[in-house]
Amino acid sequence: MSFRRRDISPKLKTRKKFVTAPRHIYQVGRNDPCPCGSAKKYKDCHADKGEAYLKKLAREQEKERLQKLRSDLKQKGVPWWKRLFVRI
Repeated sequence: MSFRRRDISPKLKTRKKFVTAPRHIYQVGRNDPCPCGSAKKYKDCHADKGEAYLKKLAREQEKERLQKLRSDLKQKGVPWWKRLFVRI
């Protein structure tokens, strides 16, 4: 008995594919320099705060990236109501 896609379900052709977003959290090793810029090893600087610090750092970078994007759009002359909800 052979199964073909059309034999299993007619809805398989209409199924949408999902693409997961890339991960924006740093992967820092214990002996790598700390991403805060203190020139210390990560284990001596922010390792005790763990992944919460790395998530906070990722949020701050995302916020800076959106501000830069919005300022670039403003220079190009995009109206404010279009810039307000930009999430690229």
